Order: sequence, then structure tokens, then C-alpha cells
Amino acid sequence: MKHQSALRALLLASVLAFAPAAMAQTGERFLIAEVVNPNPQGDVLEVAAATGQFTRFLDAVEAAGYAETLRGEGPFTIFAPTDEAFAEMNQREVARLMDPRNREELLAILAYHVVPGRVTTQTLGGRTTRPESSTGHRVEIDASDGLRINDQLVVMQDIEASNGVIQGINTVLAPPTLVASR
Repeated sequence: MKHQSALRALLLASVLAFAPAAMAQTGERFLIAEVVNPNPQGDVLEVAAATGQFTRFLDAVEAAGYAETLRGEGPFTIFAPTDEAFAEMNQREVARLMDPRNREELLAILAYHVVPGRVTTQTLGGRTTRPESSTGHRVEIDASDGLRINDQLVVMQDIEASNGVIQGINTVLAPPTLVASR
């Protein structure tokens, strides 16, 4: 445990050493915080950026043209895939989705990760619910043993923001697809 704390401190120090360069590259798009615990007064995108765990998700939000919506009044609950989730994906598929010609498909995938309202472990109180995502498809959120969405464990729970909450997941969810019959 002490070794992990020392390693995290070293990693944070090295990241902060390069923070001015990172701010120059991304400061226009997202608030960059110098703390591990983000300021809950920022919107969901600012808070996600401050955690340092959702950079690929935030890039996808920008590519899909979804940022303005998520900076809105809300409240939103975002089941945000971590950078690890995007690393687990087929990288050709990630590149394909990030292509501007596939913007609508990327937007549909991202919107499937967003549920209206503030969904937290406290508000669920150990229950299971099936709210509609922003795509209109239902998702299953289960708080009976930890917190899960569609059987995927939430690894970063209840990250508060001014216009919602972020629930970090280590997978990219796929919305249901309709199969046309012949």
C-alpha cells in the first residue's frame, strides 16, 4: 500500500511537471486541475478532465460534437469509460469511430452512456433500476452488490459535478442494435 502511494505521488509529480504543456494543448477544451480530487463545482466534462482518467472519452465527446450538450444544465449521469476501457477496445475500431464520417455512430455510442438525472449509490439504495439512456434505450443499473451498469462494474463511483455525476467504468458499452428481418 505504501509503495502504491509513493508511486502515485511520483507519477503525479511527473505529470504536474509537464502540466503547462498539457494546458497549452487542452486548456481551451477542458478545465485542467492540479489536484487528484476534482472540484465538484465544474461541469461533468471539467470534472472528468480533472480526474485524468477519461482523456479518450473526452476526445470522443469532442469528436462527436456532444460537449455542448454535456456542459448544459443537466443533471446527467455519465457512465464514462476510462482510458483503460478504450485501451481494451480494438484500436482500428476506435480510429474508425473517431473518423468524422462516423460522427453519428460515435454520438449514439456516447449517448448510450448518459442517463438523465443524478444516479448515485446513495440514490439507488441497493436497488436495481432500468432508466432510459439518452439514446432512448434502457440500461440496467444494479446497486445490490457494488454498482453496475449492464453487468459492468463501476470502478470510480459517484464523482460529483455541478450538472451531474460521473460513474467510471472500464468498458465501452455497446447500445443494442436492431436487426432487420428479411
